[in-house]
Amino acid sequence: MKIKDERAKLEELLNQSANRINDNVPTPGNIPEELQSEPIINVDFAELRIKCEKEAKTMLTNSIQFILSASEIKGNKYLVGKLKVDIMSLSGMIYQLRVTELAQLAQLNEMNRGNLHHRVIDSFSSLSKIIAENNKQLLGTVEAIKSTYKDIKQDIREKQTESLPSPQDTAGMLAQGDGGVISFGTKELINNVKRQAKENNQFIEDAKIISADEEFNKIIEEQ
Repeated sequence: MKIKDERAKLEELLNQSANRINDNVPTPGNIPEELQSEPIINVDFAELRIKCEKEAKTMLTNSIQFILSASEIKGNKYLVGKLKVDIMSLSGMIYQLRVTELAQLAQLNEMNRGNLHHRVIDSFSSLSKIIAENNKQLLGTVEAIKSTYKDIKQDIREKQTESLPSPQDTAGMLAQGDGGVISFGTKELINNVKRQAKENNQFIEDAKIISADEEFNKIIEEQ
């Protein structure tokens, strides 16, 4: 090809190209299909965070429902606030654990494709250690949170004990095996309620049974 022909060819290419070089550069939201990378894992991370929050809420309520009842937490702003903060903390830890597990799954997919580079294998081993450590920290955090609620329960019991009348005024008091007070004058109270209901032609209905999870969820949503 002669120099004249080469010049003509180059001018033709320049005339066909965009005025600005940036017009031919892929930008976020404007990437040609042939240049888009294929997703290794299909995950909605916003939905994953919501699932982690629900998992944390279930985990925590199941852990403390035998320590503090929903009625003891309801109306206590400190306990309701603490419950929300503890759920948020656990939710973050669970989210980090699940994301790390997804990263390890991506590494497995790469290895399954035949990518056995030593860096991929080293990264997989590192992720395995991180997941094990995250699980250990999660269990330790749950136990630590349970311990704080046990301390709160003890403080509540001590406050209730301090508010009790003097020993000479405790006739008719019923107590639990651990010393906690059940009621004061229960027999008289029951007889009085029955008498008033009979006089007013009223009936006493059984209370509706509500699961512990429903009670805790209601308390959290109300505040």
